Amino acid sequence: RKEIEKQKMLGMTSLFKLKILKQYVFRNTKPAIFGVKVEAGKLIPESFLIDENGEKIGRVKNIQSENKSVSEATEGMEIAISVPGLNVERQLKDSEFLYSDITSNQLKTLQKNKDLLTSKELQILKKIAEIKKFNV
Repeated sequence: RKEIEKQKMLGMTSLFKLKILKQYVFRNTKPAIFGVKVEAGKLIPESFLIDENGEKIGRVKNIQSENKSVSEATEGMEIAISVPGLNVERQLKDSEFLYSDITSNQLKTLQKNKDLLTSKELQILKKIAEIKKFNV
């Protein structure tokens, strides 16, 4: 029941932190395809990405694990993602991590329902709030 409530609350948003695997850049642009490791949370297609500086990176178009498209990637998975309109060398050269891009309204909703989040998801939420300079 808790998981169902959490899904409703998150809507189409998912909280995640991705570590960029710089040694796995399969295509630099159109769309950029590169490897990431899900450090925490859950990544789903159509998720929007920001870097550590709050810069908008783009939208995840597709997620692949072992050459097969997957509908979600969970903590610990190493996957390839495709992001249209991104130039990996130019836009990600100084970045180590990517985070989910959430609005201030989504942040407020998530904070009101903290009891539904894991401790790692709460840490990600706090970090995203810091990056985007939301009031926590």
